[in-house]
Amino acid sequence: MTETPQTTPTPDAPDATRRRLITWLWRLPVLAAVGATGWGVWEAYRVHFSKVTPDDAPTFTPHPPERIGSVADFPEVWSALEFTFAGTAALALRLPEPVPGGLSVSGVHLAAFSRLCTHLGCPVSLNRNLEAVAVAFNHRTDQPVLTCPCHLSVFAPLQAGRAVSGPARDPLPRVQLSPQGDELFAVGLEAPA
Repeated sequence: MTETPQTTPTPDAPDATRRRLITWLWRLPVLAAVGATGWGVWEAYRVHFSKVTPDDAPTFTPHPPERIGSVADFPEVWSALEFTFAGTAALALRLPEPVPGGLSVSGVHLAAFSRLCTHLGCPVSLNRNLEAVAVAFNHRTDQPVLTCPCHLSVFAPLQAGRAVSGPARDPLPRVQLSPQGDELFAVGLEAPA
Protein backbone atom coordinates (compact mmCIF):
# COMPACT_ATOMS: atom_id res chain seq x y z
CA MET A 1 0.00 0.00 0.00
CA THR A 2 1.29 3.33 -1.00
CA GLU A 3 0.64 6.32 1.01
CA THR A 4 0.08 9.73 -0.40
CA PRO A 5 2.25 12.30 1.21
CA GLN A 6 0.46 14.81 3.40
CA THR A 7 1.14 18.42 2.49
CA THR A 8 1.03 21.01 5.14
CA PRO A 9 0.68 24.64 4.12
CA THR A 10 3.73 26.68 4.66
CA PRO A 11 3.28 29.96 6.48
CA ASP A 12 4.41 31.95 3.40
CA ALA A 13 1.89 30.39 0.99
CA PRO A 14 -0.77 32.91 -0.23
CA ASP A 15 -4.38 32.33 0.72
CA ALA A 16 -6.51 32.10 -2.45
CA THR A 17 -9.59 33.66 -0.83
CA ARG A 18 -7.64 36.61 0.46
CA ARG A 19 -6.02 37.11 -2.91
CA ARG A 20 -9.45 37.20 -4.65
CA LEU A 21 -10.71 39.74 -2.11
CA ILE A 22 -7.75 42.02 -2.68
CA THR A 23 -8.14 41.65 -6.44
CA TRP A 24 -11.72 42.93 -6.14
CA LEU A 25 -10.97 45.69 -3.62
CA TRP A 26 -8.83 47.72 -6.03
CA ARG A 27 -11.87 47.98 -8.29
CA LEU A 28 -13.96 49.88 -5.69
CA PRO A 29 -12.11 53.24 -5.97
CA VAL A 30 -12.13 52.91 -9.76
CA LEU A 31 -15.90 52.30 -9.79
CA ALA A 32 -16.42 55.20 -7.36
CA ALA A 33 -14.36 57.52 -9.59
CA VAL A 34 -16.28 56.44 -12.71
CA GLY A 35 -19.62 56.94 -10.92
CA ALA A 36 -18.63 60.36 -9.57
CA THR A 37 -17.46 61.45 -13.01
CA GLY A 38 -20.74 60.33 -14.57
CA TRP A 39 -22.74 62.16 -11.92
CA GLY A 40 -20.63 65.32 -12.42
CA VAL A 41 -21.14 65.25 -16.19
CA TRP A 42 -24.91 64.76 -15.73
CA GLU A 43 -25.13 67.67 -13.23
CA ALA A 44 -23.09 69.95 -15.52
CA TYR A 45 -25.41 69.16 -18.43
CA ARG A 46 -28.53 69.61 -16.29
CA VAL A 47 -27.42 72.95 -14.84
CA HIS A 48 -26.12 74.49 -18.05
CA PHE A 49 -28.42 73.12 -20.74
CA SER A 50 -31.78 72.28 -19.20
CA LYS A 51 -33.02 75.62 -17.83
CA VAL A 52 -36.82 75.84 -17.71
CA THR A 53 -38.44 78.50 -19.91
CA PRO A 54 -41.20 80.53 -18.23
CA ASP A 55 -44.73 80.17 -19.62
CA ASP A 56 -45.84 82.90 -22.02
CA ALA A 57 -49.30 82.75 -20.40
CA PRO A 58 -48.66 82.15 -16.69
CA THR A 59 -51.35 80.80 -14.39
CA PHE A 60 -51.67 82.79 -11.17
CA THR A 61 -53.19 81.59 -7.91
CA PRO A 62 -55.40 84.44 -6.67
CA HIS A 63 -54.78 85.95 -3.23
CA PRO A 64 -56.42 88.89 -1.47
CA PRO A 65 -55.21 92.10 -3.13
CA GLU A 66 -52.41 93.95 -1.38
CA ARG A 67 -51.30 97.47 -2.24
CA ILE A 68 -47.62 97.64 -3.15
CA GLY A 69 -47.33 101.25 -4.29
CA SER A 70 -48.23 103.51 -7.14
CA VAL A 71 -47.00 103.81 -10.72
CA ALA A 72 -45.23 107.03 -9.64
CA ASP A 73 -42.97 104.89 -7.39
CA PHE A 74 -41.26 103.71 -10.60
CA PRO A 75 -39.91 106.99 -12.07
CA GLU A 76 -37.40 105.40 -14.45
CA VAL A 77 -36.58 102.10 -16.13
CA TRP A 78 -35.13 99.57 -13.64
CA SER A 79 -36.73 101.28 -10.65
CA ALA A 80 -37.52 98.59 -8.08
CA LEU A 81 -39.83 98.23 -5.11
CA GLU A 82 -39.59 95.37 -2.59
CA PHE A 83 -42.75 94.07 -0.93
CA THR A 84 -44.23 90.98 0.70
CA PHE A 85 -47.23 89.27 -0.85
CA ALA A 86 -48.98 86.13 0.42
CA GLY A 87 -46.03 85.52 2.76
CA THR A 88 -43.52 85.68 -0.10
CA ALA A 89 -40.81 88.30 -0.44
CA ALA A 90 -41.22 89.91 -3.86
CA LEU A 91 -39.80 92.63 -6.08
CA ALA A 92 -41.63 94.83 -8.59
CA LEU A 93 -39.60 96.34 -11.45
CA ARG A 94 -40.11 98.88 -14.18
CA LEU A 95 -38.79 97.33 -17.38
CA PRO A 96 -37.91 98.85 -20.76
CA GLU A 97 -40.35 96.56 -22.57
CA PRO A 98 -43.34 94.36 -21.72
CA VAL A 99 -42.79 90.77 -20.59
CA PRO A 100 -45.22 87.83 -20.29
CA GLY A 101 -46.98 87.96 -16.94
CA GLY A 102 -46.20 91.65 -16.54
CA LEU A 103 -48.38 94.75 -16.69
CA SER A 104 -48.27 97.84 -18.91
CA VAL A 105 -49.94 101.03 -17.66
CA SER A 106 -49.75 104.23 -19.74
CA GLY A 107 -46.51 103.16 -21.43
CA VAL A 108 -44.91 102.00 -18.15
CA HIS A 109 -43.98 98.30 -18.25
CA LEU A 110 -43.95 96.55 -14.88
CA ALA A 111 -43.31 93.03 -13.70
CA ALA A 112 -43.03 91.49 -10.25
CA PHE A 113 -41.16 88.37 -9.17
CA SER A 114 -40.69 86.30 -6.04
CA ARG A 115 -37.37 87.12 -4.40
CA LEU A 116 -36.76 83.50 -3.38
CA CYS A 117 -34.18 81.79 -5.57
CA THR A 118 -35.56 78.61 -7.10
CA HIS A 119 -32.32 76.76 -6.30
CA LEU A 120 -32.37 76.77 -2.47
CA GLY A 121 -34.56 79.73 -1.50
CA CYS A 122 -31.97 82.44 -0.82
CA PRO A 123 -33.13 86.03 -1.43
CA VAL A 124 -32.33 87.50 -4.85
CA SER A 125 -31.80 91.19 -5.50
CA LEU A 126 -31.65 93.51 -8.49
CA ASN A 127 -28.06 93.94 -9.66
CA ARG A 128 -27.49 96.98 -11.88
CA ASN A 129 -23.69 96.69 -11.92
CA LEU A 130 -23.13 94.77 -15.15
CA GLU A 131 -19.37 94.40 -14.65
CA ALA A 132 -19.92 92.95 -11.17
CA VAL A 133 -22.39 90.45 -12.63
CA ALA A 134 -19.79 89.44 -15.24
CA VAL A 135 -17.00 88.99 -12.69
CA ALA A 136 -18.82 87.72 -9.59
CA PHE A 137 -21.58 85.70 -11.25
CA ASN A 138 -19.76 84.64 -14.44
CA HIS A 139 -22.56 85.95 -16.64
CA ARG A 140 -22.16 88.67 -19.26
CA THR A 141 -25.29 90.75 -19.82
CA ASP A 142 -26.29 94.15 -21.17
CA GLN A 143 -29.30 94.60 -18.83
CA PRO A 144 -29.66 94.53 -15.02
CA VAL A 145 -30.49 91.08 -13.65
CA LEU A 146 -31.70 89.47 -10.45
CA THR A 147 -28.83 87.71 -8.69
CA CYS A 148 -28.61 85.24 -5.82
CA PRO A 149 -25.49 85.72 -3.68
CA CYS A 150 -25.69 82.26 -2.08
CA HIS A 151 -24.88 80.04 -5.08
CA LEU A 152 -24.51 82.66 -7.85
CA SER A 153 -27.69 82.06 -9.83
CA VAL A 154 -28.75 84.79 -12.26
CA PHE A 155 -32.32 85.49 -13.43
CA ALA A 156 -33.28 87.71 -16.39
CA PRO A 157 -36.32 89.95 -15.77
CA LEU A 158 -36.66 90.66 -19.51
CA GLN A 159 -37.05 86.90 -20.07
CA ALA A 160 -39.89 86.69 -17.53
CA GLY A 161 -37.56 85.68 -14.67
CA ARG A 162 -35.79 82.84 -16.52
CA ALA A 163 -32.70 81.38 -14.83
CA VAL A 164 -29.82 82.17 -17.20
CA SER A 165 -26.78 81.20 -15.14
CA GLY A 166 -25.83 79.29 -12.00
CA PRO A 167 -27.36 76.18 -10.43
CA ALA A 168 -30.99 77.37 -10.49
CA ARG A 169 -32.97 75.76 -13.33
CA ASP A 170 -36.51 77.06 -12.75
CA PRO A 171 -37.60 80.65 -13.38
CA LEU A 172 -38.61 82.95 -10.55
CA PRO A 173 -42.36 82.76 -9.88
CA ARG A 174 -44.13 85.92 -11.05
CA VAL A 175 -46.54 88.04 -9.04
CA GLN A 176 -49.68 89.21 -10.83
CA LEU A 177 -50.11 92.97 -10.72
CA SER A 178 -53.34 94.91 -11.12
CA PRO A 179 -53.80 98.67 -11.41
CA GLN A 180 -56.58 100.52 -9.60
CA GLY A 181 -56.29 104.13 -10.68
CA ASP A 182 -52.69 105.14 -10.03
CA GLU A 183 -52.32 102.49 -7.32
CA LEU A 184 -50.70 99.13 -7.94
CA PHE A 185 -51.91 95.94 -6.26
CA ALA A 186 -50.55 92.40 -6.12
CA VAL A 187 -53.42 89.99 -6.71
CA GLY A 188 -51.95 86.59 -7.64
CA LEU A 189 -48.86 84.40 -7.35
CA GLU A 190 -47.56 82.02 -10.00
CA ALA A 191 -47.08 78.47 -8.77
CA PRO A 192 -43.40 77.42 -8.79
CA ALA A 193 -42.45 75.28 -11.79
